Amino acid sequence: MDNENFSIIINERNNKVEAYNKKAKEDFEKYGGIDLLTKYVMSETLAPIEDYENAVNIIRSNYHKYISGKLLIIGAYSIINWSSSQNELLDILNLMYKYLPDEEKAIVHYLNATQTYVRNGLVENEESIIELKKTLKFDIPFVYNRCRIAEYSTRENARKYYNEALDNVQKILSEEDILKLPFEHFLEPQTFINEYILGTHLSYINYDVMKEKMN
Repeated sequence: MDNENFSIIINERNNKVEAYNKKAKEDFEKYGGIDLLTKYVMSETLAPIEDYENAVNIIRSNYHKYISGKLLIIGAYSIINWSSSQNELLDILNLMYKYLPDEEKAIVHYLNATQTYVRNGLVENEESIIELKKTLKFDIPFVYNRCRIAEYSTRENARKYYNEALDNVQKILSEEDILKLPFEHFLEPQTFINEYILGTHLSYINYDVMKEKMN
């Protein structure tokens, strides 16, 4: 695909996202409900908006009324990566832990590990390593946990974890695949979780980076 056509597609999509975001905000404020809340929050995470701080604020203002484990996960992840504020959304997930499905339990451990890692200056410590290893207890596809564990493992064990990570990748998206997907696809919380937290659905670029690390 040439640059001109690429730019046209991106501009059209950006315009659609911005119009959708405005309508999603209006609809949620008018009608409420978990479905409209989810669409509004997720539209805040899409390019060209990518206002993660506002996405977190929306979740914070509404979680007491509309409980969603997936939105709490996205909010907690966003605070870790784009804010220095208190991560009460992760605190809530830890309180909800025993009631969560296995995938979300594994993610909670991963978020605990990541928060400790970030607050420790991007260095793994005993606490973050313990949390990372707990993610392995669950029989779910998970890529990024194994990549993290591989980074502080011996060479032999690192190769093992990278191989497991590659085996857990469920979908590799080319540039054309990504452009063909309607933006509504990215309004699903699970899509965000699969790409940014679990790593089970990757762009071809991120997949190639992972393979290079393994070597």
